[in-house]
This record gives sequence, C-alpha cells and structure tokens, in this order.
Amino acid sequence: MLGLSLFGLPMLAGCAVIHRPPTTLPQIALDADAAVRTERATRDSVIARLVRRAVVRGDGTLDVLMLSGGGQNGAFGTGFLRGWQSRPDAPMPAFDLVTGISTGALQAPYVMLGTAAAMDTLTELYLHAEERVAPSIDWFSLVRRTGGLVNTARFDRALAESVSGPFRDNLRRAFDADRQIVVGTTDFDLGTGRTWSLSDALDTTTAGLTRTRQLLKAATAIPGIFPPVVIDGHVHGDGGVITNVLPLLDFADYQRLAAALAARGLRDVTVRVYVIMNLMAYPALRVVDPASIKQIVARTNVLLFYAHQPQTLELLDLLSRAVSHGVPGLRVEFHVATMPADLWNVPGSSALFNGAFSKHIDALGFAKARSATPWDSIPSAFQRPPDPKR
Repeated sequence: MLGLSLFGLPMLAGCAVIHRPPTTLPQIALDADAAVRTERATRDSVIARLVRRAVVRGDGTLDVLMLSGGGQNGAFGTGFLRGWQSRPDAPMPAFDLVTGISTGALQAPYVMLGTAAAMDTLTELYLHAEERVAPSIDWFSLVRRTGGLVNTARFDRALAESVSGPFRDNLRRAFDADRQIVVGTTDFDLGTGRTWSLSDALDTTTAGLTRTRQLLKAATAIPGIFPPVVIDGHVHGDGGVITNVLPLLDFADYQRLAAALAARGLRDVTVRVYVIMNLMAYPALRVVDPASIKQIVARTNVLLFYAHQPQTLELLDLLSRAVSHGVPGLRVEFHVATMPADLWNVPGSSALFNGAFSKHIDALGFAKARSATPWDSIPSAFQRPPDPKR
C-alpha cells in the first residue's frame, strides 16, 4: 500500500504486464533471415543518403557523430557538445549522420537539430533527470510480470513531451535534407543488434511519433531494470548489450560508399568521424576476494561490459586507417572524446541518476570541449591510465 500511496495511478499505468505475440523457434529462425535483409537495406539507405549529402555539400566532406551509451553519464557528452558548439575557432558541424546507443540515442535528435535551444533543452533533461525523468521503483515487480524493476511512467511522460509535434517537424526538415539518425537496440530473440533509422520512422503521422518514442524507449531499456519493449513481435532492449558505440558502416560499406560517390563524380571525400563516450572506459578499482564466487562473478559481469569500450575504439581507429589507405577516393579522420577515468571516486557516480554528479560531469565535458585538447588518444583494454591525483 505504501507504493500506491506514494505513486498512485501512474504506477499502475507505467508497469503493465508485458506480453508478446505467440511465436516459435522456426519462426524466429525465419525472422533472423529477414533481419539480415533488413539490416542490408538500412545500410544501403544510409549510404545513398550520405552520397546525396556529399553532392549537396560540395566541399568534399561528410561529418558523422557516434554517441555512446552510459546512462546518467550522458551529462558529460551533453556538456561536451554544448562546449563544442560554442567554440569560435572550430564549432560543432551540422552532422550528416548521427548514431546513438542507449543514452546516446536520446541525445541524437537534439544534436541533429544542433541549435542552442535544442542543446539547452537536452542539458536540462540530464541535469534534472533525477526529479523529472528518472523511473521510480515498481514495488509490485515481483508479483506483476513487467520484465523490469522500475516504473517508467515518468520516463514515458518526459519522452512524450520531448518527442512531440514541433520537435518532429524540425527533425523532419533535417531528414528531408538527407541528414539522418540511426539508433541501435538488442533483439533478445535473435541474439543480435538491430539498427533503426529514425529518418524513416519519424514521418508526419501520429503513428510515426509513437513508433519513434517506442524505438527510443527500447534503445535505452537497461536489461533487468527497465522493462523490455516488444517491437514487431520481438523483445528489444538496450543496444549497449551488443555494442556501446554504433559504427554502422564496415569496410565493405565504405567501399560501397566510395563507389557510389565516384559514380556522382566525387573521388576525393573526407569522412570526419567523431565519437563521444558517455561512459568511463574502465570500471572502478576493486579489491576482489579470490575465494568469493559472488565477487568473482559480479566483477566478471562488469568487466565483460567495460572491456569492450576501449576495444571498440581501437577497432574504429583501425577501420579509419584501413579505409584511408585501402579505399580509393575516401579518407577517414577519427576523433574521440572520453570521460576521465577517475570519476568513480566522485559521489553519485554509481547511482542510476544523481543530480549533483550530472552537474559535475556536464561542467567537465563543457570545459574539455572548450580546451586546447578536446580529443583524446585511443584507450587500451590492457593499459589503464594513471590517476592524475596520485
């Protein structure tokens, strides 16, 4: 009764039992084959739009931004983006493609708009997330099968208020100019990632708005905490399970891009790739008891997630070098901004949402983007950087 008296009707509305349409393993196998074709079609569409953007721009440049996951740590990325936008010497470009995972998916539409007003709104969402956006505990999760531990009514309301008619119309103008947003989810049935083009989902209809909110909610649904989202008959959750950065294009895709550009007479194009890591590249330091199975398993789960952050960045750097040297007509510049590795020592860093911590890292991100060295070297999974305070 305490939960009802505290949260009332929104708790009941925000934590309905989750259902999925009946299916079978043979049907899932057929869906897996269809998903391969869908993924190929999505990438081909992205490439075609990039080509049209390159023709319109006419300056031999394409700008791609990749926003990582990281929950409340997205406040660092938001501060960095705002600081980058305010630089008089090298301001943030109008991106041709923005990809987002988890909290990065929520950031992507605002960054696509790129206005001071859009960035201020995004900043407010993070700095006041604790009281305006953060989900509350679902006290009935043990008896009502929702697939999560939290009530998302407040999150749903914030998403509906943000991704609304005027916001949609502004984004549609960007999409109509072939600028694009792609976000990633995890398909738990297929055991793979899934990419979604918001440029296609967000049409001028109410259904398009609903679909876009559904995709953004799925993209940020932390497994075991947020309820998963059933999309097109499949169970979807946070794309960070698969990868915390969404590169989207592989070497063969860059070859396709170069061929399509050459067909339009563009044989010298630079793709500037920027990655903003909304997450520390390393977990907190721990003294682990080797005799404790519980501690070993818990630490392993943490490391399995964090270890692929630097490895993903290393692979993206290698991909950029390979394309620059091995794909005629294309050159890739790679830039990455990472969070300081010692932020685990700051109070509130391990919380799901903490307003004071969000303000702290927002200020760090802003100052970093405005500094003489906004971009970092690639971190290594085998070499933790020294703590500057030691």
